[in-house]
Amino acid sequence: VLDRTKEPGALGEPLYLDVVAAIQEARMTGMSPWAKDPRVIAGRYGLSSKDFTPAMVKAVYDELAKSNPKQHFTVGIMDDVTHLSLAVDESFDIEPADVVKAVFFGLGADGTVGANKNSIKIIGEETRNYAQGYFVYDSKKSGAMTISHLRFGPNPIRLPYLIKQAGFVACHQFVFLEKYDMLSYAAPGAVFLLNSPYDKDEVWDHLPLEAQQDIIDKKLKFYVIDGYAVAKETGMGSRVNTIMQTCFFAISGVLPREEAISQIKKAIKKTYGKKGEEVVKRNYAAVDATLAKLHEVKIPSQATAAQKRLPMVSNAAPDFVKRVTAVMMAGLGDALPVSAFPVDGTYDTATTQWEKRNIALEIPIWDPSICIQCNKCSIVCPHAAIRPKVFEAALLSKAPADFRSTDYKGKEYKGSKFVVQVAPEDCTGCGLCVSVCPAKDKSNPKHKAINMEPQIPIRAREQANYAFFLDLPDVDRTTIERINVKTSQLFRPLFEYSGACAGCGETPYVKLMTQLFGDRLLVGNATGCSSIYGGNLPTTPYCRDHNGRGPAWNNSLFEDAAEFGFGFRLAIDKHIEQARELVADLGSQIGDNLASELLNADQSSEAGIKAQRDRVVALR
Repeated sequence: VLDRTKEPGALGEPLYLDVVAAIQEARMTGMSPWAKDPRVIAGRYGLSSKDFTPAMVKAVYDELAKSNPKQHFTVGIMDDVTHLSLAVDESFDIEPADVVKAVFFGLGADGTVGANKNSIKIIGEETRNYAQGYFVYDSKKSGAMTISHLRFGPNPIRLPYLIKQAGFVACHQFVFLEKYDMLSYAAPGAVFLLNSPYDKDEVWDHLPLEAQQDIIDKKLKFYVIDGYAVAKETGMGSRVNTIMQTCFFAISGVLPREEAISQIKKAIKKTYGKKGEEVVKRNYAAVDATLAKLHEVKIPSQATAAQKRLPMVSNAAPDFVKRVTAVMMAGLGDALPVSAFPVDGTYDTATTQWEKRNIALEIPIWDPSICIQCNKCSIVCPHAAIRPKVFEAALLSKAPADFRSTDYKGKEYKGSKFVVQVAPEDCTGCGLCVSVCPAKDKSNPKHKAINMEPQIPIRAREQANYAFFLDLPDVDRTTIERINVKTSQLFRPLFEYSGACAGCGETPYVKLMTQLFGDRLLVGNATGCSSIYGGNLPTTPYCRDHNGRGPAWNNSLFEDAAEFGFGFRLAIDKHIEQARELVADLGSQIGDNLASELLNADQSSEAGIKAQRDRVVALR
């Protein structure tokens, strides 16, 4: 009996208990059809929404065929705690040879998923082939990797699981190759299509060593196109969907080339017709311009790359992040054993800092000669990826050679230095900072104090600059007397690099709350976008200050959130009431002066809050 769940403390899975009870009840009432009751074995499958593959089905039958099979088992997970899991032969495959399999790696909001859904419709409706599609993406939406699994064949396709080996693999984001082993999906002799900023003569030298070796060992056919250049030329912005879709049909031969282009344009008209004729024309232009820019890459006989695939997280990350979180980031969480997970289910905060997604094509760079130090760029940033700081000039002695700074314009920190710095690998490239920047070069009004530049050529330089920036001390909160747009952004944000969409309109306010209230902030979060980007696995954007303190956050369901937050308020008020009673009662032991100061403290300012915290330390 296979079921997908088991309640804690239960003797077995719900369906197993029902079957055992039914058999026993039939025996007791004389209705049993068996002379001897059958042995009922309990198994769990599909845990954590995992696929249930033919290899797992075979593992179940192999277990049942044993003379003494396990009475209880799990399949699909590696249970090294209770040792109930079955061994699965991952190489076992029953997919028909006449099924064409293709896997596409895209970035949420680049149109990859939508284009592949159109491809399924075209092939399923305009050819004699049957079509199937599965789409894998997480709640990061437009900031996450999407994986489209497409199958086509002359017979009905009933394969309810993801593709493991494909004859066509497409990577629509070049930076994915730096960290992800997507060529593990490629079958020997498969086609690999890459959207790359480098042309056919340059691209090989920019691939990681592991990718080069896979291409050689598997004898892959390698095609490249600069989809973003085509998109820019044809007014498509950053959407490369129709461009890469055209490449797929041109290379795969599923349809004759001219017929495929005709069908793509028909799908464009149907999909985007309501958005206006101009949108349709731009998509048509992108399709027409694609084939001239699509090139096959000549593959050398040996791998020559100096660079290897980057580690998923920095070696400076905590041990748990390296052992568990990084594996989940790589999309390999299903391979983690049960023992890897925390016994109490807790995960650390401040873990988005280790992701370094590198999804921005362009990032903002600060020009101190034009900046008026308004800090508007920082306050609108949805991901806390561009930040200002005020610091002592002496600290510049250890700064990287390319680190930019200028004198601070203001009386409160006279003689100090000022900097605006981008986090190059965490920025999503939305451009809000540039849009809001009011400072312009009078000789060239298009040039502002913040300007977008291609990320890849300047990434290493800005990595070093940002690392130095983070090591600069945060401003002393007690020295800021008046809080406004400018001064609020000098406070360290305790909500950073979330999985919210590029250009999100909510997260700047969440970030601002953490800056204004710091570790005193308690959040009762209703379910929705804010609960997803606020508390999503594998990483958490709420973080801690240099004292190890940060906001308290929890999620409640929908309409319960107000009551949930009210519970926070009542609990805090009760704790304060009890503390005041104890201090009053124990005043003579604490010291009358300290007790009086604790009970009558003015906490309406940052200085007052700090003074009260110092008194609490003295009390302890």
